[in-house]
Amino acid sequence: MVRKKSQRSLRLLSYAISAWLALPAYTAWADDGTQGGGSVSTADIHVEVDAAQEEAKMESQQKTIITKEDIEKKQAKSVEDIIFSETGVSRTVDSMGRVGISIRGAEPRHTLILVDGQPVLGDMAKYQGAADEVMRLGTENVERIEIIQGAASSKYGSDAIGGVVNIITKKATKEPGLQFNMEGLTRKDDSGFPFSNFFLRADSGQMGKFRVGLSGAKRDMLPVWSSEARSSTGMDLGGVFGKNSLRFYGEAADIGAVGTYEADAHNTFEFRLGRYNEDLHREIKNTDSGLEPQRIFKRKTARDTYNLTWKGDDGGNTDWTAEMNYTKIKEDDTSLLNYLGHSAYTGTNELNRVDNVDHKQIDIKISANTMLNDKHILSYGFGYTNEKGEGARVSKSPNTTTRKINPWDYDKSLLVDKPDRLSWSGENANTPYVWSHVHDYAYSGTNTDGTDKWDINYEYYGYDGSGKWTTPGSTKAPGISYEEYLKYRLNKNYLVEETTYWGDKRIKYSNGEDVPDKIDEAFYKRYKAFDEELRAQNPTNPNVLAHTGNIIEKYFTLGYTREYKDANGEERALKYNGKYFMQEYWDRDQRITTGSGTIQKKHFFIGDTWQMSKNTFLFPVLRVDHSNLFGTNISGSIGVTHNLGGSPHARFKANIGTSYAEPGMGELWYNWEMYASSPVGIGTARMGWWWQGNPNLKPEKAVNLDMSVEGETKNTYARVGVFHNRIRDYMSIYFTGGYMDFAPQLEGAAKWMRAPDMIYSFKNIGRAEITGLEAEIKQKFGPRWSGKLGYTYLHAVNKSDPLMPRQLLDRPTHKIDIGISYEDKKTGWGGTLWGDYYIRMLDSNTLANNYNYYPQVNGLPNIVDSEHIYKTKTYGIWNIMVQKKFGDDAMVYVGVNNIFNHRDDARAMQERVFRIGANFKFGGYDYKKKLTNPEESEDLVGNLIPLHDFIKAPFDPAKAQGIEVFGDYRARMNIHGGIDRPSTSYTASGSVTTGLRNLRDSKDHNFEQRIRVGAEARIGDATDVKVVGSLSGNNEVDTKETDRKNRGFGKQRLEEAAVTHHIGKWDLSAGRIHEPLGATEYWFGKEYDGIRAVWTNAAQDTQVRLGYGTFKHSTGITDSAYTHAVYSSNVYRPPTVIELLGLDHLKDPYDTYENQAKESTDAYNAGGREQKNLYLYQQLKEVDESSATDAEKTQKKTEILKRFYDIVSKAYGAQMGAKTFDPVIDTTTKVIYKVTKKDGSGYKYMIADATFSYDPTADHSYLSPEELKEKQEISKTFAIPLSNSEALTNPNYFKENSKKFAEAYQKIALSAAKSAWKTIYDSNGAMENSLAWDGTYGSRTQKFEGDYADTESSALYNEEISDIYLVKQSALESEEGEREWDSRWGGYWKTKYKHYYRYTNGADDVAESLTNSNYTVPWTNGEYKLGLTPAAEAYLKAINDVLNATVVGSTASPDANLGSVVGNIVKSGGNVIEQDRIPAINQAVFVQAKKMFGDRFGMQLWYLHSLKDETQNLRFANGTSNDVYETGQLANVFGIGAKWQVGRQAVLSGEYGQNRTDFGRLMNGSTVTAYKTREAVYDIKGREKGSNPSFWTLRLDIGKADTRVKGSWGAFADYKAFQHGSFFGGNGTAFLPDRYLDGMKSMSVGAGYVPIENLLLEAAYTFNVHSLGKRDTLYGSEKFTLGNMASIQMTYRF
Repeated sequence: MVRKKSQRSLRLLSYAISAWLALPAYTAWADDGTQGGGSVSTADIHVEVDAAQEEAKMESQQKTIITKEDIEKKQAKSVEDIIFSETGVSRTVDSMGRVGISIRGAEPRHTLILVDGQPVLGDMAKYQGAADEVMRLGTENVERIEIIQGAASSKYGSDAIGGVVNIITKKATKEPGLQFNMEGLTRKDDSGFPFSNFFLRADSGQMGKFRVGLSGAKRDMLPVWSSEARSSTGMDLGGVFGKNSLRFYGEAADIGAVGTYEADAHNTFEFRLGRYNEDLHREIKNTDSGLEPQRIFKRKTARDTYNLTWKGDDGGNTDWTAEMNYTKIKEDDTSLLNYLGHSAYTGTNELNRVDNVDHKQIDIKISANTMLNDKHILSYGFGYTNEKGEGARVSKSPNTTTRKINPWDYDKSLLVDKPDRLSWSGENANTPYVWSHVHDYAYSGTNTDGTDKWDINYEYYGYDGSGKWTTPGSTKAPGISYEEYLKYRLNKNYLVEETTYWGDKRIKYSNGEDVPDKIDEAFYKRYKAFDEELRAQNPTNPNVLAHTGNIIEKYFTLGYTREYKDANGEERALKYNGKYFMQEYWDRDQRITTGSGTIQKKHFFIGDTWQMSKNTFLFPVLRVDHSNLFGTNISGSIGVTHNLGGSPHARFKANIGTSYAEPGMGELWYNWEMYASSPVGIGTARMGWWWQGNPNLKPEKAVNLDMSVEGETKNTYARVGVFHNRIRDYMSIYFTGGYMDFAPQLEGAAKWMRAPDMIYSFKNIGRAEITGLEAEIKQKFGPRWSGKLGYTYLHAVNKSDPLMPRQLLDRPTHKIDIGISYEDKKTGWGGTLWGDYYIRMLDSNTLANNYNYYPQVNGLPNIVDSEHIYKTKTYGIWNIMVQKKFGDDAMVYVGVNNIFNHRDDARAMQERVFRIGANFKFGGYDYKKKLTNPEESEDLVGNLIPLHDFIKAPFDPAKAQGIEVFGDYRARMNIHGGIDRPSTSYTASGSVTTGLRNLRDSKDHNFEQRIRVGAEARIGDATDVKVVGSLSGNNEVDTKETDRKNRGFGKQRLEEAAVTHHIGKWDLSAGRIHEPLGATEYWFGKEYDGIRAVWTNAAQDTQVRLGYGTFKHSTGITDSAYTHAVYSSNVYRPPTVIELLGLDHLKDPYDTYENQAKESTDAYNAGGREQKNLYLYQQLKEVDESSATDAEKTQKKTEILKRFYDIVSKAYGAQMGAKTFDPVIDTTTKVIYKVTKKDGSGYKYMIADATFSYDPTADHSYLSPEELKEKQEISKTFAIPLSNSEALTNPNYFKENSKKFAEAYQKIALSAAKSAWKTIYDSNGAMENSLAWDGTYGSRTQKFEGDYADTESSALYNEEISDIYLVKQSALESEEGEREWDSRWGGYWKTKYKHYYRYTNGADDVAESLTNSNYTVPWTNGEYKLGLTPAAEAYLKAINDVLNATVVGSTASPDANLGSVVGNIVKSGGNVIEQDRIPAINQAVFVQAKKMFGDRFGMQLWYLHSLKDETQNLRFANGTSNDVYETGQLANVFGIGAKWQVGRQAVLSGEYGQNRTDFGRLMNGSTVTAYKTREAVYDIKGREKGSNPSFWTLRLDIGKADTRVKGSWGAFADYKAFQHGSFFGGNGTAFLPDRYLDGMKSMSVGAGYVPIENLLLEAAYTFNVHSLGKRDTLYGSEKFTLGNMASIQMTYRF
C-alpha cells in the first residue's frame, strides 16, 4: 500500500503525464499549474517550472506551446497572426480566400482545432478544414495555444490525422484584475487609422468559493484588396465598382464569461459562456467588362458556446472530469450581382442566391485517471456527440423542406425595375419588380449538354409529361404555348373561322384583320381545342358563363398578373390541369429548399502511462469511435519517451499509430454554389462552381510514424525529427460531368448570358504519402537577445490522381521560420522581428488551364480532361513589433506586418499594415504586487462597492456647514461602426423623409466635450442647496436637445438646481432634482423639475421616494432608430431621368425618339407643362411645332436646352464636363490632293470628303497607333468641350475662335487626304474621281459622272501625296460636250463640270463655313426631328447620354442627384417613411420603494405615471389613407429590480418593467403588409398593436473607479433589452445615446481606471445591437441592427 503523501505526489504525476490521454483532466490540471507553476515530486522526478511546458517534454508526441507571452510579443489578435510561424505548420488558402492550417503537410481538414478541448463548430464541410476559424478565433483572451504534431485520433478522435491545435482560454483568476487593449491599423492609401481592435477583460477575484471573469472584444477584419488590376476587355460600360476583396472582411465581436465554483477540496465546477458575431462581406469582379457583374457576398454569423465542467477526485488514487459542451452557429450567406455599380441613392443589386447554416452540437465527455501502482496510471473515458446541421447548402440531405423568402429581407439595395428580360415578357413588361434570381426550378430529365432540364410546361401549365409530380397521364399539354400567344398577338384578338363566298374556310382575327401565314388550319385546331378544354375545365367561371370570346386571353393574362379573384372573392382566373397559368411558377419563385441531417457519435478510450524504467515511459492508447453514419472505427497508438544518457534534458521520442477523418455534412450533402458563372465577352462565359455532396463517402484512414531527438541546456533548446504519414481513401474533388443551370429559360446562343455551373463532388479515390523532417533551435544570447530558427522539409506525394501533380498542393518543399527578440526589463523596451519562408510550393489557386468556358471555344483546354498545371512559388513574409512597457500596468507598441509589402493575390496576402496600440493591465493572478492603497495599506477594490449605498438619503447629516465648489472636464471620442448601406430615398410612389438617417446607418466618428461646474452649500443644520451647470459640444442628439451639432461649447444646460431640507426621517427637495429610477438606472438617470420627498428608515434598511414634476427637458427621443410609414397624396420626389428627358429609353433603346416619348407626352399634355424643369423633349417639340418664326424658335429652344444643360451639369458635372462634340463640317467642303506617277510621267488630282469624327469612348482597334494618335491630336483642337454652354448660346463661337479651327482644318485636310489615298492605294484598285485642277482660286474643274473616270491602277502612283488644298464645292454645275450613249443605263449623258473654290480668307472662311453648318437646321431635321441645329442637337445628345449612363438612369427610379438641383418637384401619392418620435413626458408622479435583505441583497419597486400629456394623433398608413390613433397618457410604467453584492468586489443588478399604455402598445406594434412574390410594391394594411412593451436589464460591476483614489479601477458588463414604447429617453447608461436603447437589445462591456488622483480614464464597447421590433422601409418592414459603438473618454475633476 502506498503512503498518503506518496499517493498525492503520484496523483499529481498522473496529471502531468497522462493529461494528453484525457483532455478534460489535462485541462483541469493545467489551469492550476499555470497560475504560478507547481512542485511535482516522485523518487525519480523533481520539477519546478511551468507545468504545461514540462508536460510537453515528457509526452512522446511532439507538442509546441505558444504562451501568452509569445502572443503579447507579436501582439497577435487572432490565431492566424501567430500560428504560422511555428515549425511544421503551413498556411493554406482556398479559392474563396479562406485560410486553413496544415500540420506536417497534411490537409487542413486533417487538423483538428479545439477551444478548451471542444472542437470548433463552424462550416458544415471539412474539406478545406475549419475554414476561416484561424481568423475568427481571437488570442487576447488566450492562456496558451498547444500544437500537437502528428496523428492523434487515438487521443482526440476523427480529423486528427495531421495534428491538433488546442486553444486554451484564460480562466477566472483568484485575484481581481482588469485588462484593456486597443489598437489602430492603417495601410498606405488609408486616411488615419480606419481599422481598430478593442479588448476588455475584468476578473472579480475570489468571492468566497466563487470567482468570475468577463471579457469582450471587437476586431476589424481588414479587407485584403487585390493588387492586380481588373482584366481589360474594351467593354467597360461604366459604373463605379469597388476593389476586389480576396477575403471576407468586416467587423467581429465577442463577449464571454467564465466562472469557477470550488465546492470543496475535492470538487470544482467551471462554466464558460461565449457569444461571437461577425458581419462580413466580399466583392469580386475579374474584368472591366460591363457584361460581367460584380459578385457581392455577405456573411452574418452568430455563434454561442456553453460549457459546464465538473472536476473532482476521491481523495485517493482517482480523479475525474465530467464535461458538457453545447455550441450553435447560425450563418446567413447572401450572394448578390451588380452590373451597374454602387450608388448611395438607388438600389442596384440583384439577389442571386441565399443560403443559411444552422449548425448545432452537444458534446458530453467523462474521463478519469486511476493510479494502479508506482508504474501504471490508467486513463479512461467515454463520450457522446450529437451534431445537427440545417441549411440550404445541404439540401441533398435525407430531410428537406421548402420555404418562401422575401428578397428584401436579405438586401435593401435591390434593383427595382422592369422584369428581367431574360425571364419575362408580355404586356406588363414594364411593371416594377425586384430583381431576384431565387427560384426553386422544377427539373425533369436532362438536356443534350448535360444540364438538368427545366420543366417549363409543369411550372406554366401544370402539364407533367414525365409523371414526376402527378399521376402519369393525368395532365394535358396546352393547345398553344404562351410564346405563341404573344407572338401572334392573341392577347389583342381571338381567332375566328369564316366561310368565304366560294365556300372556302378562312381564319381571321376577331377584328377582321388577316392572320400570319403560320396560323394555318392545324394551328387553329390546336387553338380551338385549347379554348374548349379551358371552358370544359372551368364550367362555373364567370368568363365562361358570360361566353367571353377570348377565353384564352383571360387564362394567360389573369394567371400572369395573379388576379385570381375579384374584390368580392369570386374566382376570375381560369385553371388548366387544376392550376392557374404560372401558378406553379409563382409558388416556386422566391422559394428555397433547405436540408437537415444529424450525425451521432460515441467513443470510449483507455490508455496507460507506463514507467518502464527510470528513464523510459511508454504510452499505449486504444480508442473506439462509433458513428451512426460510418460505423465503428478503432484507433490505436503507442509512444515512447526515453531520457538519453539518463538526463531528463535530452530525450528520444517515437510514436506509431493509426488515425482517421470522417467526412463532414458538407461533403455528404452539399448542394451549394461556391461562386456563380459570369460572362467574359459576347457569346462566352466562365462557368461557376457548384458543390454536390456524396453520401457514399468513407472516412480517410492513415498510419503515422515519427521519431525525434530533443533537448535543452540553460540557453539553448533544439530538436530534430522525421515523420511519415500514409493516407488511404484520400478524399478528392472531381467534376461529375453534370451542370447546374440557373437560367433554363435561356437556350442556344443566349446561354452565355447566364452560363451553368459545373458540378463538383467528392470521392475516395486518392492515396497520399507525406514524409518529412523538422528541425528547430531556440537560443538565448545574453539577458536581452534571443532567437529561433525552424526548418521543415516535406515530401508530400499524390499517389493516385493522374490529373493532379505528384507534389501535393500548398505544401512547401522547404519552410523556414526565423525569429529574433529583444527585451530589456530594466528600461521596458522590447522588440520582435520574425519571418516565414515558403520554398517550392505549388499554389492551388494558380491552375494554369482553368478555363471552364461555356461553350468550349477557340480550342482552349478544360480542367475536366486536362492535366492540372500549377505555379511553383517561393516567397517570404517579414514582420516587426517594437514595444515599450511602463511598469507593470501599461505598454505601447508599434509594428509593421509584411514589412516588404510582398503581394500575391492567389495567396490572399495582405499588403503592408502599420499598427499602433496600447495595453493596460491591472491586478490579476500574474500581477507582481497586490493592488493596494499606499496610505492605508488595504484592498482598494473591496471597499469601493459597498451595497449600503443602495439606500442612500439625499441629506447627509454628517456634512459640515459651508460651500463646496467642484467641477470637471470631460472629453469623449465615440466610434459608431455603422454599415453605410445604400438606402433608396425615393421610389416612384414613396419617399423617405426624417427616417433617412436610420436607413443609411452611416459610420460616425466624433468628438464630444463638456465642462461642468457646480457648488453645494450646507445652510444651517438641515438645509442643502446644490447647483450644477454645464457647457458642452455634442455630436449626437441628446434627448430633447435639438440644437445643431457642434464640437465646441455651444450647448448650455442647467443640470441640477435643488434645495433639500431634512426633517426627521424625511428629506424634502424642490427644484431641478437628479433622480435615477430603477436599480440599474438605465430606464432614467437624469433630472426633472419638481418636488421630492424621501423617507428613510436606516434601522429597517427601507426607503420610499415620492416625487412630482415635469420631465420634459430630459425625456423625449428625437433620435429613435425606428421608422413608420404614413400615406400622403402629396408625396414630392425628385424626377426620374425619363421624366426629365421626356424619353423612356428603358422600354426599347432602339425605338424612335417619338415612340420613346409617347407616355411622357401624355403626361406633359395632362399638366406637365407647369414644370419647366421636366419633359425636355416635349418642350422642344412644342416650340418646333409652334407658329413662331425660325429665329424665335431657335431662341426658345436654346433657352430650354441651356436650362436643362445647367441642371445636368450641376447634378453630374464631371460626366458632362468629359463630353465633347465634333463640329459638323459642311458636305461641300472637300480636299484636293496631288498624286504623282512612279515614273514621273504625269500626275492626277484626287478629290476626298473633308470629314472628321472621334469618340474617345469608342473602339479604335481598327486604327493603327499612328492614325489613332493623329485623331487624338486633331480632337484636342477641333472638338468642342461641353464643360460650358458657350457653343450652345453664342452663334459667334466659331468666329471668336477662328484661328484655332483654321489650324484644325489644316490638320483635318492632311488627315483626310492621307486616309483617302491610303484606302485607294491599299486596295490597288482603279482610280476614280480624278479631276483637272490648276490651283487657282476660282477654277472650273472637270469631274466625270461615270463610275470610273480613269481606269489606271493606283499601283502606278507613288504612295506619297502633295499639294493638299481645302476647297469648297460650288452649287454651280454645267454641262458641255456632245451627248454620248451609255449602254449600262440605256440613255444619253453629257460631261458635267463642277466648280471648287479655295478658301480665300483663311480663318474667316473656315469660321463662316462652320457657323453655317452648325447653327443652321439641316434639311434632315436632325436625329431627334426637333428642328435643332447640329450644335444644339449635340448638347441634347450629351444630356441624354450622360443621364442614361448614370446608375439611376439605368432604372426608372427617382434621381436624387437631379433632385438636389431642381428639388422634389414630381407629385404623386404614396408612402412616406418618417422617423418615430417618442414625446417628452410633460408631468409625472413617481414612487420608489427600496428594501435591503441583509448586507448583500436589496430589492426595489418603482412606478411612474405621466400626467397632462398632450394628445398624440399617431398616423399609420393603411392603403391610400391613414389610420389615426388618438392617445392620451404616455407613461404608466412599473419596474422591479434588485442588487446583489456577490463578493467584496462584484455587484450584480437587474431590472424588469413594463409600460402599460395604449401609446406603448402602438409603438410596440408593427405594420401589416401584403406582398406578392417578386413585386416591388407593398400594400400596407395598417398598424397592428403589440403587447405592453417591457424592458429588462442585467449588469455585473467589478470594482469601482473613484477619482479620489489613485489606482482604483472598475469594470462592467451588461445585457439590456428595451421594447419600442417602453422607454422615453434620458437613459442613465452614461455611454450610450437613447437610440441604442429604444427598441433595441445589446451587450456592453466597459472599464474605468484612475491613474492619478482626479483623472478618470474610461472605455466602453456596445455590440450585438439588434432591434426587438420592426421598422418600416420603402420595401416593407425589417428587423435591423445598429453598428457597434465604442466610447473612450477622459474626465478630469477639479
